Amino acid sequence: MEDKIYGLSLLWSELKYNFVNIDRLGFDLDSLYRETMKRVIDTKDDVSYYKELDCFLNRFNDAHTNLFDYPDSGYEETDYPNYGTKYIGGKYYFIKYKKDCPYSDPDLLGAEIVEIDGLPTEQYVEKFVLPYLTGSTLKYRLNQAGRLLLNGLEGSSICGKAICRDGKMKTFNIVRNGEAIRKNDDVWLPEDEYSFHTSKAVTLNWKDDIAFLNIRRFIPESVCNDIDKAMAEINARQCRGVIIDLRGNGGGRTDVAWRLQMYLTQADTIRSFGAQTRINSGYGRSQGNYRKEYEDFYLYKAYKNEPPELITKPQGIKVLSCPVAILIDNNSFSACEDFLINIYEMPNRPVLIGEETAGSTGAPLVIELPHGAVARICTLRPLFPYSMKPFVEKGIIPDIEVIPTLQEVLKGKDVVMEKALHYIQNKN
Repeated sequence: MEDKIYGLSLLWSELKYNFVNIDRLGFDLDSLYRETMKRVIDTKDDVSYYKELDCFLNRFNDAHTNLFDYPDSGYEETDYPNYGTKYIGGKYYFIKYKKDCPYSDPDLLGAEIVEIDGLPTEQYVEKFVLPYLTGSTLKYRLNQAGRLLLNGLEGSSICGKAICRDGKMKTFNIVRNGEAIRKNDDVWLPEDEYSFHTSKAVTLNWKDDIAFLNIRRFIPESVCNDIDKAMAEINARQCRGVIIDLRGNGGGRTDVAWRLQMYLTQADTIRSFGAQTRINSGYGRSQGNYRKEYEDFYLYKAYKNEPPELITKPQGIKVLSCPVAILIDNNSFSACEDFLINIYEMPNRPVLIGEETAGSTGAPLVIELPHGAVARICTLRPLFPYSMKPFVEKGIIPDIEVIPTLQEVLKGKDVVMEKALHYIQNKN
């Protein structure tokens, strides 16, 4: 019991002094701490305890503020069903199924999920899914809910109702054993043409003298060399344009992302974001209850601004001279968003096509909890390097928004890539 109380209290303390968005909370932190303490004391096992910590941290609506490592005793073995689900236009749908699998029903493809375990789907999501998801924007959390909708305890079943494409209601009873029975040659239908489904960090492909540069992550440091090699090949050819695909790029290291940025501007230097972070001052707090100029210290809302960083480009960087389009989506995240923040206000930058990004970056403070659990707390709020506006509570908005419809998803069409191709072709 002592360790449970200490773990929650340590999180509360670090959040109070270091969480960067303390000034944007819509609730009282101390009240949330006391409410959570009651539930923590009542937990009967480690799994339920860490679920309470999850719910506590998820209230801060920041994807870099969460538990990311659990002790074995606090980890619940979960699995997914033999279906893919997705949140589209405010509803939840079956959008994939595993071929030749006795646990999947092709008739459910494209069906709208209207009830889960006796509850309307929206109520089920609010009660059993969203409280355990972290994210900086509602759109990101809902999209994650769509992806993880039917996941749960390994080997357990989940039932519900869905309206099929022919308008008929169908009940389902699904076993969560997708990973347990997974084979390397599994086929999921419908197959799609998405180019960003690859495990390699950097890949370069060509079609009709248009380069397709797919960058999945900005880590490890060797990705810089991969980017250099790809750019050397692109610059060696008289290409009509370049499409840089950052969809699903989960981030990595900001200094690795700088490498890509260097190929997109003629300037000798690049700008990297400024930042806001908290200031804690005992003296400032002591004065803040009666001196207006120190009030922010008293309220734990004092900040300092760090200026943008100027990075000199190394010799040998040959800037792209052809039209460039950058593809983004709601899973473009963290250091990937650092890159997008850096270029967003840059003169003559490439066009951004796709969906709003995840809206989460910032240097996380790692907190070690009792028994090997680990949490992190976001300590930095990026500032766009030209305007110094804060990047907070929303992602990077594309210049050309393209959100696939249900029918386009079921056909496996990459409409975002199609839009980018059309854009490049019209530039020639």
